[in-house]
Amino acid sequence: MAGLPGQIVISWGLIVFGIVFAFNSAVHSYLVLAYTEHDQVTLNVGFYYMANSGGRLLGTVTSGIIYQTFDIQGCLWVSSLFVLVASLISLFLPPVKSPEKVQG
Repeated sequence: MAGLPGQIVISWGLIVFGIVFAFNSAVHSYLVLAYTEHDQVTLNVGFYYMANSGGRLLGTVTSGIIYQTFDIQGCLWVSSLFVLVASLISLFLPPVKSPEKVQG
């Protein structure tokens, strides 16, 4: 839309997305452990991986439907909306306990 070649914009957009996704994944893993009580680590990590795989399945199906209905622009708008909603939800997360308080 800005006069740039679509293939280049999408390719670079996917590269940036991949980098952000990698950092986001690391933050999720940290948060799962940071919010977990010591005796419930395996349960919570297992639940995280189960929810993650369910979310990926739902996201794949949803993105396919959105792409078929609204094309790539619809996918970008809907994903932007999901990022905004996730950001707003994360504002209400309780503070993480510092390691000193957990051990002490």
